[in-house]
Amino acid sequence: MTIQTYWQLDVAEDAARSESGARRSGLFRDVRTPGLNRYDYYAQVAQAAAQTAFDGLFLPHRPQSDDSTIVTAAIAREVPRLMLVPEFPASAGSAVYAAKQAVSFQRQTRDRLGWAIANPADGATRARDGDHVPEEQLHARTEEFLTVARGVHAERPFDFSGEHFEVQGGGFQAPLKRVAFPKVFLQGESEEALDLSARTADVHLFAAAPLPALRNLVETLDTLAARAGRAVAFGVIQPVLARDDAEDARRDASRVGLPDTAIVGTYAEVAQRLADLAALGLRHFVLAAPSSLEEAYRIGQHVLPRFRALTERVAAAA
Repeated sequence: MTIQTYWQLDVAEDAARSESGARRSGLFRDVRTPGLNRYDYYAQVAQAAAQTAFDGLFLPHRPQSDDSTIVTAAIAREVPRLMLVPEFPASAGSAVYAAKQAVSFQRQTRDRLGWAIANPADGATRARDGDHVPEEQLHARTEEFLTVARGVHAERPFDFSGEHFEVQGGGFQAPLKRVAFPKVFLQGESEEALDLSARTADVHLFAAAPLPALRNLVETLDTLAARAGRAVAFGVIQPVLARDDAEDARRDASRVGLPDTAIVGTYAEVAQRLADLAALGLRHFVLAAPSSLEEAYRIGQHVLPRFRALTERVAAAA
């Protein structure tokens, strides 16, 4: 089975690191000086993910922090192998211009961009950001956004008239139309979100949840996608914290306030629980933890090899 692992680079994270944490990890030496800025920290996290054999980076959308797409562009040349998946809202602007930015990025990075469309924010937040589309139309707006973006990439001339977007005689010429369109990642557990993914997603990322709940969601979306004549890959955004000792892991998880859905334990225990998720049919794993730089090294060096060995063993036995 082909598993894709992504480290979450959270643009809202406090980039300050404790000296005690750095010494305890024994995995790196902090070489930052006061002259280095936050984008240098983003580059360090990206390099940590690349050095420990993650397949990609996932950058969540944070309304009050740096723009995930700008951060992605800034670090793209720092990590020439990783897939880069910034999350952004469908309200970000013109679907046509977003598509042009995407294919330009693909040309720069040799097709390493993914698109993660953010779940809509609450009404107050959207109003503050100038987004006044009624809540009942948000999924329709996302579907139109993707229809237009993919349409101008694939067809010329492209015409579309919808509730939220309108294009007349659009479409890209060479060289923009010669690159692959980004793989689209959608999220959500509601009936509407699953229906939307069945019609439009390449990958659906579920929020971390107990195995029975995830199994039901996977089966539901798989059925919906089959009815639509499509295949959708499944993934999960999973908080993790792993240590040599299980008690140390639980203590550190309590200290940083990880949610109940986090996977916490020894390196072997965390790897096994991730393998249990893979057995449900999940193939895309966005792994997240506080202290992103330190934990990227720790998870990448100690958990990923065990996780891959477990899934490869299952695949070989199938």
